[in-house]
Amino acid sequence: MRDSMSNSKRLWYSLYQSKTKVYDENGDFTGDYKEGYSEPVMFRANLSATRGTQGFTGTGASNEYFGSDVKYDLIISTSRMDLPIDEYSLIWTHEPATDGSGNTDFDKAEFHVTAVARGIHHMKYAIRSRQLNRGE
Repeated sequence: MRDSMSNSKRLWYSLYQSKTKVYDENGDFTGDYKEGYSEPVMFRANLSATRGTQGFTGTGASNEYFGSDVKYDLIISTSRMDLPIDEYSLIWTHEPATDGSGNTDFDKAEFHVTAVARGIHHMKYAIRSRQLNRGE
């Protein structure tokens, strides 16, 4: 199955790279960590309109790609098997914002990947809004 260009959308991913300790102005470790990510990379893929179940409704039978315990809002679907996106990646549906210095503002990433499903000829990524799950 090939991706239809008319149904695909420009998206960006950023890969998790490191976790570094945060120090205060005196050089003391605060107990916090800052996550480091790669610069965002643009790709094209299909993005579901909303989360839903696939299968027969009303009969009790359904097929959820990622199971019933995985929390996600949308699904990215692509035939590109070479994307390095994993469960630690960040996703943008709009061009990533930059701070005053021209560096990517990773705090403004819209989604994070919660699950990856690999098929024979396609990949599906469950993504969850970062704004909806803050504080959980």
